[in-house]
Amino acid sequence: MARVWRTLLMLGLMLASPGWAPPAAAEPSAQAAFRAVLLKYDQRADVEADTGRLRTLASERAAELAQVLGQGLAFSGWDLILSGSEATPMGGIFVRLHDATPNAPRSVRPTYWNSGPGAIMRQAEITPKSTLHGPLALLKRGTVVVVSGNFFPGDNGGPFYESARISFQDREVERARFRMPYFSIRIEEIREVFPERRFP
Repeated sequence: MARVWRTLLMLGLMLASPGWAPPAAAEPSAQAAFRAVLLKYDQRADVEADTGRLRTLASERAAELAQVLGQGLAFSGWDLILSGSEATPMGGIFVRLHDATPNAPRSVRPTYWNSGPGAIMRQAEITPKSTLHGPLALLKRGTVVVVSGNFFPGDNGGPFYESARISFQDREVERARFRMPYFSIRIEEIREVFPERRFP
């Protein structure tokens, strides 16, 4: 009986400790599969010189990503890192999220953000009325978060994305679509993996 009480006491102290947090859940299989598709097509695009072939690869990648995500292009419980945030003129919040795993040199670096052109930006913005606004405003850059939501559909059936224009050469423009894609997402839930204690 004494041993049981000691075990319960130790567990209680661990839970009460500000430096203790439960272990992170296993990575969702869909996130790992999504990343694998990005890496596969980035490697294929790296050896292509023909812009037409690069566009074909982009369409093939879109189809595979749509298959990974399934109906509604939804995702749940993805582990990401908050890389930046900015306030909108109307008091909303746009955030940029990175997948920290593919961080080797020359590796594809996807960005997930709740923004995009036109109607996507209006639908993705976290407004001051959103229940996500208050908690999200407190998050710091570099915070590890768990995110759920959905991607916006693109014209080719896969998730909509843009890419940084780093060159005026057609080949480099098409290549950037594989190396540095910006995927537009609608965030339904976001929480810290290791939440900090905040005092009034």
